Amino acid sequence: MEISGSIDQGHIPPSDAPHENQWYNQDFVGYRITEQPLHAKRHLRIVCVGAGATGLQIAYKAERALSDIDLQIYEKNSDVGGTWLENRYPGCTCDIPSHSYQFTWARNPNWSQYYSGSKEIWQYFKDVAVRYDLEKYVRLHMTVESAEWSEEDGKWKVTVLGPDGKRTEDWCDILISGSGILNSWKYPNIPGLDLFKGMLMHSAKWDNDYDLRDKRVAVIGGGSSAVQIISNIQPTVGKLYAFLRSPVWVTTGFGAKYAGPGGTNFEYSEEQIREWKSDPESYLQYARDVEGELNKRFNLMHMHSGDQKNSRELIADIMNDRIGNEKISKRLVPNFALGCRRMTPGQGYLESLSKENVEVIHESAVRLTETGIVDESGIEHEVDVVICATGFDTSFTPHFKMTGRNNADIKEQFSDFPVGYLGITVRNFPNFFLIIGPNSPVSHSSILPILEWYTRYAFKMITKIQTENIKAFEVKAAAVEDLYNHTHELMKRLVWSSACRSWFKNGKTHGPVTAIYPGSRLHFFELLKEVRWEDYELEYRTGNRFQFLGNGYTFTEMSSDGDPVWYFDDDFTKI
Repeated sequence: MEISGSIDQGHIPPSDAPHENQWYNQDFVGYRITEQPLHAKRHLRIVCVGAGATGLQIAYKAERALSDIDLQIYEKNSDVGGTWLENRYPGCTCDIPSHSYQFTWARNPNWSQYYSGSKEIWQYFKDVAVRYDLEKYVRLHMTVESAEWSEEDGKWKVTVLGPDGKRTEDWCDILISGSGILNSWKYPNIPGLDLFKGMLMHSAKWDNDYDLRDKRVAVIGGGSSAVQIISNIQPTVGKLYAFLRSPVWVTTGFGAKYAGPGGTNFEYSEEQIREWKSDPESYLQYARDVEGELNKRFNLMHMHSGDQKNSRELIADIMNDRIGNEKISKRLVPNFALGCRRMTPGQGYLESLSKENVEVIHESAVRLTETGIVDESGIEHEVDVVICATGFDTSFTPHFKMTGRNNADIKEQFSDFPVGYLGITVRNFPNFFLIIGPNSPVSHSSILPILEWYTRYAFKMITKIQTENIKAFEVKAAAVEDLYNHTHELMKRLVWSSACRSWFKNGKTHGPVTAIYPGSRLHFFELLKEVRWEDYELEYRTGNRFQFLGNGYTFTEMSSDGDPVWYFDDDFTKI
């Protein structure tokens, strides 16, 4: 008997042709075989909104992990880089070690400092985009205005506004919002912003041409941006009014074990950089050591743990010593859990608050006048400049209008209590990935490895859609509800639920933790290794879910160099 090595099915009669076996002279509800091998990939179009870290990650990985796709990235700005392109205020520095705040596939031994500034971080992203030719996927100055789900087509209709004011229509099978959570900056809701005749700036929209020297300056806000701004402009301004309504834990930077004395920043020597460039293994070990240190913080995040108690006492003592002013200390050192708000590193910040040209105001700014800013006591402080370091829209809604199934509007659905699934998919919004969404690990150290695992997760789903004839996926309501209950029951013991005003709770003191994943970084990575398909509703493009099985052949058999005994080398056979 002779077996041909090539595919030869011979004559395939019509399905309704008479069969020699009478039982097969029937029609199986009109089903017909698709003449293709198992797991043939359907061509998909993917649209990603944003060319920051997420967009670059998706572009790089898509070239290497996906096939039979078109990828289009729309970016509203003039260049790639996202938040690090936009944020250029004085002292803007990442509080995550540089050698952790990088892609695993583009490690950089050339970082100049342990904690890098915004310009150097942006340059890193730009260099990555150029080196790997990722900009070919990006259209700049293109603002996505809306996305509407078509139930009939199983596609998203996307409206994009160009730099010339013209709107164009695009479509995609898969939509990804990668514009980030701390992207849509906003001024505080204070009357008189339009009346003030001085200089009004936001930390995320800084005017580098404006000279603050000897000016009277008010800074509103006490978070990370305000901490960096205040300590950096204090030596040069004439008078600084710091509106610090809420206390905040001011700590050393993350990964302080490998930082300078007292957790301070430092510059790497040229000798050290040369050594890492000539010895990649040594450099990789250093990067692993720094990253590993960031993964040891989950004990601290428990309200009643020994680490929490000891660290809280230590940081309070350090803050009191550095402030050197009992009146300020009483109002600035928190009485809530360490980590309830994002811990804020601030080299030189606490010391700056006691300087002669600084007045700390522990009240809200209630309105602006033509010449100044008024506090809750009714006192007006005349200033030349008002700097708002008041944060961003943290509702997790994309900056564009999204209409999903059943005319669901994502802004209305999220409102002030956004609920999603694992920080990546959302009920009523099929074929959509929100990176990053509600209750994701946004406070779990470096976001770059987290983005990589979200990308990995999304690509697993995209591949299944391509190879199994799936029209649409949507997370099940029951899965969202069960995860919601688990999340908030576990939050009871974690510091993020402590009673402090935080963007983790969408600006509330008493309310649900809407931003944070309820587990450690390693817990998150392990959970996202595989997709829990039982948590998703799948809709197929035809009435038979097994249409993708095709004609019984595989691509291995169709390839002249395919391995006909590949299963002998499966990992399970080696156990």
